[in-house]
Amino acid sequence: MRLHNFFISEKIGDQSKIEVTDFDLINQWRHVLRLNTGSLVVLLDNSGFEYTAQFMSLTYLKAEFIIVEKRQNKFTPKKEIFLFQALIKPDKFEWILEKGTELGVSHFRPILTSRTIVKKLNLKRAEKIVRESAEQSGRGKLPALYEPMKFEEIFSTYSFPYIAFDPSGKPWVQKDFVTDGALGILIGPEGGWSEQELEIIREKKVPIISLGSQILRAETAAIAVAALLLL
Repeated sequence: MRLHNFFISEKIGDQSKIEVTDFDLINQWRHVLRLNTGSLVVLLDNSGFEYTAQFMSLTYLKAEFIIVEKRQNKFTPKKEIFLFQALIKPDKFEWILEKGTELGVSHFRPILTSRTIVKKLNLKRAEKIVRESAEQSGRGKLPALYEPMKFEEIFSTYSFPYIAFDPSGKPWVQKDFVTDGALGILIGPEGGWSEQELEIIREKKVPIISLGSQILRAETAAIAVAALLLL
């Protein structure tokens, strides 16, 4: 039987015992999962290691564990992907966060474009979605999640290669995007990139790629690209 995974804020390292005081986790363990003394879980401290841990005690204030086993987490993304996704409707953006985390996206960077309607991100809720998806998919490290930034600021902030996606681009060829380092993926909003934004992308010599003749929703395009690059 697979054990439940949980990210905790405490660093475990080589400790043989650990104490957790996160109220939400304690509530989940006690009242949702009905765990108790002797139960086993997997604790993750965002180090890339995972720890099989056994409850020594569980009260409404804290949980005390003994570490049974420490091992290297096996979830290693094939590539470091920075997903620059224009903000879209919250439920659709959250779906991108969930599925992108499952696939192995390393960084989520929401962007504001000229056609972006949604201007704000509920960062606390977004972090919860990312954490739960990482736990479910067995990741040993959480992907980074950032505050929204303006489209115009991307190229002065990051210097790695990019791919931009737009129906006007050339057809996708997988071998064209083999890189050893980080790769930035640019996905526009529901209304697509403006002509001015496409011109900036061309000026920066960023390849503009099409995923085919069909018109994809922004959230579909983001996950399709992540799957092509990471699976």
